[in-house]
Amino acid sequence: MSTDTKQETLENSELINWVIFSELLLMDEDEEGFAQSLITTFVEQALGIFKEMDELLSKSSEKNDANLTKLSNLGHYLKGSAAALGLHKIQEECERIQNYGAKISDGFEQSEAAKNVQDWFDCCANALTEAKKYFKESGNLLSDYFDEDFFATSDEPDAEKDTEEPEEAKPEAQS
Repeated sequence: MSTDTKQETLENSELINWVIFSELLLMDEDEEGFAQSLITTFVEQALGIFKEMDELLSKSSEKNDANLTKLSNLGHYLKGSAAALGLHKIQEECERIQNYGAKISDGFEQSEAAKNVQDWFDCCANALTEAKKYFKESGNLLSDYFDEDFFATSDEPDAEKDTEEPEEAKPEAQS
């Protein structure tokens, strides 16, 4: 695949904000491999945070406000890192985790119906599943773009991993 085709694929992707990402690529002109190193760092960071979130979501006896706050903080942290790289969809899902951990609804049916701590944990689990899915899809696009497998030395997150979320699909946003 040519560089132009790779760029076009990223530009047309709903996963990556090309304006932000292209700014990172400009930094490569000063320091070759800079953008790739940022992505590698993000992958390692995201995998660690996803693991922490999975652990918080899997502890049924510890579903409390303190752990919701931890989920919110982890979502906030990863949201910022994703935003800095232009990883738009990951950023959105991490913002959902941040908000759900703070018991803030975003108009999705599931969060509108949340009444207790368990409901908010379910909302976080749903958003985490989506974040992992977008992480994998974005990683694949970036791996193709740079001709480097960013998951080569790490365990990819399993987007289907059971985080005790309801069986239903991600609810659609309400208008």
